[in-house]
Amino acid sequence: MLAAFVALFFAAAGVSASEANPGAAGEPAAPAISDAVLVRGIYVSQPTLESPKKLDHLIQSSLEVGVNTFVVDLWVPSSRYVKTIERLTKFGIRYVPRITVFPHGGSPEQIRSQRYWESRWKLVDYALKLGAKDIQLDYIRYRSRNDASPKNAADILKVIQFFQKRIHERGARLQIDIFGEAAHAPSLHIGQDMGLFASSIDGVCPMVYPSHYQPYAKRAKIPYKTVRDSLEALKVQLGTQPVKIYAYIELWNHRYRLELGERVNYVREELRAVSDAKVHGFYAWSASNKYDLLFEILKRFPDKVLTAKAVEARL
Repeated sequence: MLAAFVALFFAAAGVSASEANPGAAGEPAAPAISDAVLVRGIYVSQPTLESPKKLDHLIQSSLEVGVNTFVVDLWVPSSRYVKTIERLTKFGIRYVPRITVFPHGGSPEQIRSQRYWESRWKLVDYALKLGAKDIQLDYIRYRSRNDASPKNAADILKVIQFFQKRIHERGARLQIDIFGEAAHAPSLHIGQDMGLFASSIDGVCPMVYPSHYQPYAKRAKIPYKTVRDSLEALKVQLGTQPVKIYAYIELWNHRYRLELGERVNYVREELRAVSDAKVHGFYAWSASNKYDLLFEILKRFPDKVLTAKAVEARL
């Protein structure tokens, strides 16, 4: 198991563990989570959510280290999905459904079709009925090969406003995912312009993965600067609009192999950048939903990464 291997690594490095807080035999204790608590989240796919063994491991580990939010894919409504969301709520873990609007990016026909938007709204409506207070929309953009034009962002804005109006009418908030490049400046190909979108969203989730920035070899060595610079640039684009920022970070660089010690430092530097940029939290991304490394880092360094006290004043 990675957790045991990481524990051995820390022991060999002379790093003592923090006082662990495992749950008693049976169920772990549910922490009280309010909107004033810094968001610490992980991404969870629908198959993982619907696997009792995998879900219980994630819940138990999250409660031990203060992870308080699960961003959960929603592709197909099911009775098992309903039961697992009820389980998250029972333990005080915030449920944020992640709904892909245009898989792989939208075609011009999809992006201009309200009939298509309505088909995606059905999933949003389903999540709201399950009690979601935040809706996260992913792939709300044109395809990457689309011709560059300022009009692309205007088209995407209409889609955003369609969902925003209905989500707000239901008393919930809207988050959108954006490419890391769009954190720095408008992306004319995919149509993501944060200066234009800012007044129509409540939260933005930039995918500030160092592995996605060129030059790749250089960025793999400077995760702190890559993440910090992106978040600072995003804040400039948002201006005075009260949009919360939840940074997506990665647990390894998929372009360059990192040894365990390098991965520990890589993730810690990303977390430190999120904290120093004074944004509202993070969502950790693992396509395989393997978070033992993150859990160990949060357990070993609870006073070093993203404590709630560090952000109370700005929340």
